Amino acid sequence: MLAALTESNIARVNDMAETNPLVLVVDDNEMNRDMLARRLQRQNCDVVMAEDGAAALEAVTRQSFDLILLDIMMPNVSGYEVLEKLKADPNTRHIPVIMISAVDDLDSVVRCIEMGAEDYLFKPFNPVLLKARVTSSLGRRQAGGSGVASHLDALRTALSVWEQEAATEASRAALGNARTHLEALARLAQ
Repeated sequence: MLAALTESNIARVNDMAETNPLVLVVDDNEMNRDMLARRLQRQNCDVVMAEDGAAALEAVTRQSFDLILLDIMMPNVSGYEVLEKLKADPNTRHIPVIMISAVDDLDSVVRCIEMGAEDYLFKPFNPVLLKARVTSSLGRRQAGGSGVASHLDALRTALSVWEQEAATEASRAALGNARTHLEALARLAQ
């Protein structure tokens, strides 16, 4: 099986410039999967769908994906668990993962980024933001991967959006505190 995956990965890299990106969409809600698939297809992506975490982990053993959109809250195997397994496996740790969730919580975003997620999107999806984040993640992947700098950029982008949408003074203060911590991390990473 490992030899087949390796040959498949080599063939995928050789064909990457000539084929559409292959994206795995993982969500236990069929309507969300279908909506994401339609939007991704409009961006010239080929899409494979998985209805839960176990199906996602099985899919990554059969195919090499350019990007994974992964819901957090799913029965049995959560998105956190899937992300942890993907990033622990040398065969899948390079795949950028955008976490998707109805959970509008800064701690969840930070946890996902710290676990290795490329980005984070809230439900309901803003189509312009979805397109920008998918395009950015695929662009970084094709340019040679992610890394600390891209994770910091993703956090900066998320904080900027939240700062614009912060409704209360307490929310703005919490986001300001998060930005201070982010910039401290950026200085440490240099």
